[in-house]
Amino acid sequence: MRSGVNLREATPAEAAEWDKLITGFGNRRITHTLAWLRSLENTFGGQVVFLVYEKDNEIVACLPGMVVNFAFLRLFGSPLPGWQSVSMGPVFDPKSISSDEMISPLAEYLENNHGVHHIEVMSNCLDASVMKEKGFRGRPEYTFQTSLCPGDELRVLAAMTVNARRNIKRGEKLGLQVKFRDDDDFIDEVYDQITEVFIRGGNVVPFRKKRVVEFFLNMRSSGNLLSAGAYLPDNETCIATGLFTAFNKELTLWMWTHRTQYRWFRPTEIMTWAVMRKAMQFGCESFDLMGRGDFKAKFGASMKGDKIRWVRSRYRWLTVARDAAETFHRLQQSARGKYARRLLDRKDARNGALDRYLPGLFVLNALLI
Repeated sequence: MRSGVNLREATPAEAAEWDKLITGFGNRRITHTLAWLRSLENTFGGQVVFLVYEKDNEIVACLPGMVVNFAFLRLFGSPLPGWQSVSMGPVFDPKSISSDEMISPLAEYLENNHGVHHIEVMSNCLDASVMKEKGFRGRPEYTFQTSLCPGDELRVLAAMTVNARRNIKRGEKLGLQVKFRDDDDFIDEVYDQITEVFIRGGNVVPFRKKRVVEFFLNMRSSGNLLSAGAYLPDNETCIATGLFTAFNKELTLWMWTHRTQYRWFRPTEIMTWAVMRKAMQFGCESFDLMGRGDFKAKFGASMKGDKIRWVRSRYRWLTVARDAAETFHRLQQSARGKYARRLLDRKDARNGALDRYLPGLFVLNALLI
């Protein structure tokens, strides 16, 4: 108990009704929902932790996260890198609880109750001075964001670049069709395109197909999934795919791809515009394109760095090791991707050689993410 605030874990009943519990907090995002947390749990095999803060017998904040084991270490992430989560951190009423009241008991609670050695929290709502005082180190996570205007599609379209609007009209003239799909077969198409795009770019997919499966199934079950594909006029050949979510008036991009051989059609623009229009019909007022990429500016988006990844380790050497592992991960990811691309460009890659090599290449990556 600190400053009249009690930090505890949600009761089984509260955890079962988690989405209702966080409804009253304005900064809740899709990543705070039970469906998102279950998708992480089913993918990475950790233990989801539902933390609640009580003040004057009322719940004034909630902090979801997951504890995972790495060798002899226990890590708490809200979220950790590699979870393909745009943010997380606490949802709270800033009039009822301060950053200091939330963060002061956090490390001690996680260390004593879950044996945690390392904590990472990503949020754009925490006081930087408080976080630094409590031993957290912050680093901005940049992303492109833009506004949506339900009922005024022309205004949103006008905010896009001339090139983007031209490609949308071009796609319409070429007869490209955009389909919204939520059937299981679409997962295979999505992951196949993801693999192609990453390897063609000299990288290897940093997650297994299971991550896509769990995202797709859980977001579909919660009713927040917006998944679309762009098709040639034959209405059968899928040349681009996109996975998005719509929640609390926010559209979020999770993943988009396109077939390299059909790049000339510029299918991403017409597909994304169709999704944006659908999201505005649902009342979405903002669009987070999740991460960097100058291409995203075409949609009227600008880069923001207000999301901060706050990191704290029980031991100083652990923070150093964490940074070294992240650097090494990026280097080996690039090396593996270039190797995979060389295999793909060879004739024997088309005969299945790539499928024989990739499982071994995934081992180190799996340890790091």
